Amino acid sequence: MPEVPNNLTSLTKGVTDLARDAAYVTVGLGVLSYQRLQVHRTELQNRLAGDERFGGVREGVAKSVRQIDGLAESATQFVETTLQPLEERFPDQVTQLTSKAREQARELRSQIRQRVSA
Repeated sequence: MPEVPNNLTSLTKGVTDLARDAAYVTVGLGVLSYQRLQVHRTELQNRLAGDERFGGVREGVAKSVRQIDGLAESATQFVETTLQPLEERFPDQVTQLTSKAREQARELRSQIRQRVSA
């Protein structure tokens, strides 16, 4: 009978050791995979930074943004020049509201420009 507890103890110790080793291997593989992923990410960033095709895309997007900004400026000027003669006929309260709306529109446009340029 004394052999049974001894075998059970050694079996428990073996299972514990195996589980601990499996955990170590899993953590090690996870660390190695993370490091490989970081290396691939860095290599991809370097390739994309040097790729002329993506530089052209960036330049095209910047050009489009400038065009949209120009169109927004033209539209704003058109609306302001159109509303200005009408505002003179409106009561003071309406004039104050339209002035405030224009100021807010300018502020919004300024914020959009800042975010796009960043």
